Amino acid sequence: MNEEDLKKVFDEMSTLVEYSFDVSVEEIYGAISFWTPTPDDEVEELELFGIIDIGDQTTAIQKIIHLTHETGHVIYDMDELFRGTNDVMFTESLAWYLGYHFMAEHGYKIDMHTYEYEMTHSLKLYYWIESDKDVK
Repeated sequence: MNEEDLKKVFDEMSTLVEYSFDVSVEEIYGAISFWTPTPDDEVEELELFGIIDIGDQTTAIQKIIHLTHETGHVIYDMDELFRGTNDVMFTESLAWYLGYHFMAEHGYKIDMHTYEYEMTHSLKLYYWIESDKDVK
């Protein structure tokens, strides 16, 4: 797919996520993406469950992958059983898994080699950061 087609797919996926989880998907300046949940004590019936920020200095396929991963965080946090588990490697790994499966179930299958590359790179960074904390 070319860049324009991937941008359309990203827009479709963003709409799917917004309507499925009552979140807002927004592009922000930079190359990083993240999900900011609305604190439990501030969530009201008509309020958004959080904001997924997607860096605007990334390619369309990276935006798709980042959105998929951040969607996994939303799904993870909605699970009452696991949401209290704060192990970084556990939550990050599950977010990669849950997001991919959600998108695939809705017809958005990302090439696994491309997805795995981004996932592995990200998890290695988290592992390095967490290992450095353990040493100190």
